Amino acid sequence: MPMPPAGPPPGYYPPPMPWPVPRRRSIWGALFVIALVVVLIVSVGLNVLLLIGSAIGSGGVDARQTILVKGDANQKIAVVQVNGVIADESAEQFRQLIHAVAQDSQVKALVLAIDSPGGAVTSADQMYHQVRRFKATRPEVPIIVTMGSVAASGGYYIACAGDYLFAERSTITGSIGVLMPRFNISGLMSKWGVEETTLHATGADFKNAGSMFSPEKPEDVAYMQSLIDQAFVQFKSVIRAGRGNKLNQPLDQIANGMVYMGDTALKLGLIDQVGYAEDAYAHAAKQAGLTNMTVVLYQQTPSLFQLLTAHSPLNSPQSRELNLHIDRKLLDEISTPRMMYHWRGQ
Repeated sequence: MPMPPAGPPPGYYPPPMPWPVPRRRSIWGALFVIALVVVLIVSVGLNVLLLIGSAIGSGGVDARQTILVKGDANQKIAVVQVNGVIADESAEQFRQLIHAVAQDSQVKALVLAIDSPGGAVTSADQMYHQVRRFKATRPEVPIIVTMGSVAASGGYYIACAGDYLFAERSTITGSIGVLMPRFNISGLMSKWGVEETTLHATGADFKNAGSMFSPEKPEDVAYMQSLIDQAFVQFKSVIRAGRGNKLNQPLDQIANGMVYMGDTALKLGLIDQVGYAEDAYAHAAKQAGLTNMTVVLYQQTPSLFQLLTAHSPLNSPQSRELNLHIDRKLLDEISTPRMMYHWRGQ
């Protein structure tokens, strides 16, 4: 039997191959893309809000109240905290809280819970002034102080506005004195051939006193020392006004910059009693004649922008690791001398 010829016959063209059928994309991929776009939009929106918030201010004026001890709502003891290093922001928040307490007619006693190493001279004095103003506005309300781990320097300055002071056995208090942290790098700059050429008005010879870029002059040091000594006199006048004849040693012997623990502070007369927060609440209730106290902690209500900041991707640990953050305020504090009621041991 004859074999068929190999290959297609002459003039034969095979039919065209069909186009491949496109693969159907997974719905999960589309959902992933949509979710990614939403996350990017929300992230951008949040950070725009944060920028707006930082421009128009932070922190609410209204006080948030948290019940610590529940009792009769008409027998309220208000607790206002002074925590951390004292600065402009903390002074303003404190002012708002004291104002809120003063407006509350149910408040029968005020407890200042202080846990602070102090801070800026002016800010501490502003907070002291607010307590004194509250006392003048609500003279029937006793003001009791309870000290935490530390109530030193500016923290003790504020405490002196209270009527009765408690400190724990391990509390560190005192540190009565004034600091003006300064740095001078003129020697380092001269090695690199850098010279300060700052100009000042004719006759205003002390305008640039304390500059970290110029060698110190004896007259500049004496001038700065006089400012520190004036702030020290102010500190001691506050203690005399608050503690009066309760001190058991001359103030000039106590006001040496040293800190004291609770028992020693009691012996010196810097405090009235060694005790804890609950002891301060009980004493406040007794002084106000309360039989069924309610203890309420007053705190600043966080603003919308503060809440957003807490959850912003910019505040994540990863962003802090990847971004270099230069704190302008820190640079300003380093380069500008300023007086501090501040214990540097913490």
